[in-house]
Amino acid sequence: MHGSFEHHEAGNKWALAATVMSISVALILIATKLVAWQMSGSAAVLGSLADSALDLIGSGLAFIGVRWASEPADAEHRFGHHKAEAITGLAQAILITGSALFVLNESIQRLIAPEPLAAGNIAIAVMLLSLVLSLGLVTFQTFAMRQSGSVAVEGDRAHYVGDLVANAGALLAIFLSLQTGLLRADAVAGILAAVFLAWSAISITRKVLPQLMDEELSTRDREQIGKIVMAVPGVLGFHHLRTRRAGRRVYIQLHLELRPDIQLRRAHMISESVEAELLTVFPGADILLHQDPYGEADHHDGPEITEGG
Repeated sequence: MHGSFEHHEAGNKWALAATVMSISVALILIATKLVAWQMSGSAAVLGSLADSALDLIGSGLAFIGVRWASEPADAEHRFGHHKAEAITGLAQAILITGSALFVLNESIQRLIAPEPLAAGNIAIAVMLLSLVLSLGLVTFQTFAMRQSGSVAVEGDRAHYVGDLVANAGALLAIFLSLQTGLLRADAVAGILAAVFLAWSAISITRKVLPQLMDEELSTRDREQIGKIVMAVPGVLGFHHLRTRRAGRRVYIQLHLELRPDIQLRRAHMISESVEAELLTVFPGADILLHQDPYGEADHHDGPEITEGG
């Protein structure tokens, strides 16, 4: 269990580092894009600016979610605060949806009544800076996400992956507007930025809703749990398997079926072996095991994996 605690603490540090870095990058990008938009009037830059503003809010929410989720269990929250990441992720999705609608409206107006860009070179320089910073941040977030398993970092990373594509499109649109006179290319890039924002909102929502609704782990994970349990010597079967995920914490509950005449000490040792094996695959998991005499288990119908008995 000590190793599981260290794994969880290390994950918290990586998640916090990723959110702090994303906040710093968002602040830099907002400042530069705001100046570029005021000087150029570009809808593509506006779309990118709105995206970065939402990134800042989203990254701030991610930071709060990670800090909140890392708080230990207390008298009012005996299972801990792990769902905080999912709650902040849902808030991110709502904010991103509003931003997508705003950028879409502005871009459609520019599509109907295109206007020539001013200070195009500055806009290009700012978009190049956005690409470089976003690429560096996504690379770090990817590593931090693998180390922490944080859904808040994953949602934050989704913003910046969208930024990479949207910024590239905006850069191309500005270049075409300046070099070829295709003024509507700028508006099209703004519309694409709105689409990527909407896609990010949908993606994040699909990640956090299962956690908020206590949805079971995937069939693959549940089958893996079954194989691990049945591989432990002394386990004759299991039933009443229930699983869920909250933030980075996995919860596993099940009933073990053991020989009816087994000693309590032996039953306890088998249960500890099962828990230890599960923790090797699901580090930091909260595991609750109950022992039943084999052949006398109280089975009931339900969509759960059951073996033995």
